Amino acid sequence: MFNRKFLLICVAFAGIAALVSGSPHGDGDGEVPPPAFGGLGAPRTLSGAELENAHATLKASLDRLAAGEGPSYRVSKILSASVQVVAGSLNSYIVELIEPNGITKVCEVRIWSRHWLPNGIEVTFNCPNEPQVIKSHNAPPRI
Repeated sequence: MFNRKFLLICVAFAGIAALVSGSPHGDGDGEVPPPAFGGLGAPRTLSGAELENAHATLKASLDRLAAGEGPSYRVSKILSASVQVVAGSLNSYIVELIEPNGITKVCEVRIWSRHWLPNGIEVTFNCPNEPQVIKSHNAPPRI
């Protein structure tokens, strides 16, 4: 009886190890999984309707910050965007931002949304040759 249980446990672990270390398709080629496969909590590149929603999220955060203590930026163009499920969600962007004086710069912007916390939206700006800026604001009211 003990040998059967031990054998079953070994087979289960071997199957899990094969899934984790090899190709998700089981063909052993080690090819990177398609973006939709991902792992739990892995960043996922956005496109289509999801990218449009991410653009709206970015614009809403920039508007809320500009209405308060700033910084004041507008979106010129999103070069890339991804989302990751963490304690909340983390949207990461490489984006062209327009400053109030009309100068455009490319920055990394991260929006960490934790709607259940006061000031639970944390926006981080990483722009070349500038110090990192981290600002927080409340989540928009739920309708």
